[in-house]
Amino acid sequence: MSRAMTRRTDDQGSSSITIAIVFPAIATLFLALAQAVMVSVARDVAQAAAEEGLRVARAHQGSHAAGQAAAVGFARREPVLLAPAVSVSGSDTITVRVTGHAPTVLPGMRIAVARTARGARERFTTPQQP
Repeated sequence: MSRAMTRRTDDQGSSSITIAIVFPAIATLFLALAQAVMVSVARDVAQAAAEEGLRVARAHQGSHAAGQAAAVGFARREPVLLAPAVSVSGSDTITVRVTGHAPTVLPGMRIAVARTARGARERFTTPQQP
């Protein structure tokens, strides 16, 4: 038998072993990418909810309760931010903080998400007369 013929028979099954080694690595990278996307979207939702709460709370007739309700309502409409909680504080400068966690592809993981929006309370002034 020639040497080339012997080499072909020695390689039987090597592709199965290669796939068994490479597939888990590729699957792990895919799951990590999916998890990164979920965390990024959850952060965006938390930031948008905080900005919505700030917009309502800092308005001329706005209140902390109205801002909190607006932020919670916004966050709950989006299923990507789990267990959203909102706190509103401040009198001249309003601060709205939205916390929650992102969905995970692996059980047992919990990735916290928190975003804050800050702005001055709107107030109307009149020009001073000379």
